Amino acid sequence: MMKTYKLLNAFMAFCVIGCSKSENVTDPSGTTDENFDANYTILLNSNGKLSGMLLNGDAETLTVNDSEYGFADFTVPQLISKDDKVMTMYHKKSNCSGTVTLHDLNEATSKSIDLFTDLGACNLTVKAIIKGGNTVYLAYEKKMGTNSTEFWLRAVDIAGSGTTFEDAELEYNPEGMAFSNNRLFILGLEEKISGEYRLSVLDGSTISKLFEEDLGFDARNIFKNPQGNIIIAYDTLHSTFNSVTMSVDYTQYPQGKAPNFVNSKFNYFDSEGKMYYATIAGTNSVYSQIPAVYDFDKNLTVLYAYENFLTEAQLNFEFEIENTTVVNYDEANSLLLVGYKKTGTGNKGGLLRIKTGPSPKFAGNLDLNGAPYAIYVD
Repeated sequence: MMKTYKLLNAFMAFCVIGCSKSENVTDPSGTTDENFDANYTILLNSNGKLSGMLLNGDAETLTVNDSEYGFADFTVPQLISKDDKVMTMYHKKSNCSGTVTLHDLNEATSKSIDLFTDLGACNLTVKAIIKGGNTVYLAYEKKMGTNSTEFWLRAVDIAGSGTTFEDAELEYNPEGMAFSNNRLFILGLEEKISGEYRLSVLDGSTISKLFEEDLGFDARNIFKNPQGNIIIAYDTLHSTFNSVTMSVDYTQYPQGKAPNFVNSKFNYFDSEGKMYYATIAGTNSVYSQIPAVYDFDKNLTVLYAYENFLTEAQLNFEFEIENTTVVNYDEANSLLLVGYKKTGTGNKGGLLRIKTGPSPKFAGNLDLNGAPYAIYVD
């Protein structure tokens, strides 16, 4: 059982946009009739390989930019995180070696650093990765024998060649990390005694512990919100830690009304703090994953079930949607951006643009030679 907390925002509204039940729901993202230039960077997954492409458009049109994009093709990484306009990816090479690649979306440049070659023969697994300032932090477990495992943090200076690093042993099995205000927040599992999760906060420069908090048994995910505060996601609630004072608020979801962002790989925020992501559809759609928007201030989730804004012919024949892969938002043009994989074995995909509002409207589709893995809006 979770610990009992004082709960804030205890009511949560929940709706499936576009259906008759939701006719009086206000637009979660706002609308505008103006038309603004839009530039998107798309990473495509084609048979396990990532490639980049640029798109240009406005509220009504979208075209491929044929300019060469400086993203070298990579295999899909074991771990990936995003800090502002920099993607940080980890690829395992062997039982005791790997590569960190940093891709700058603004400059369209990539830099790779080989890691762990100093350890000799070993058996390690990187569990979490995050970039903070000029440092990349990797939390990993290292097998020391049949019944012994150690947990470590490696802080790699990326300002130079990447050969300067510092290691620190961790007390708990690392499950995720976030970085804010030069502090590293580690979600760890205490396996030996209590079986509970812990939040450990380290100074980003000295790697020394500043704070620790019990999180109970069911913590699932950790990430940073636009205010620089730390969200700990559970199935039935989330907690928000102030990254400076470490004060905490808790938001409980009524039974059956959880926003289900605990497993989302990429969470994108607009200027109002609303979060865009792919979520489990459950009984709301025949598709297992559908686009969703969560408003942290109002504790409101809006689900965009495909059946409510696309025709059967569009779904099954024109677009051949198999499932949602990634979601983002073009705030200037009030367009929900939905990356999806097509049915079949060709690993094709597409990008849907949906005008948001109580009655969402289809605003265009672009077929792509791969399923969108990540979408970034300039």
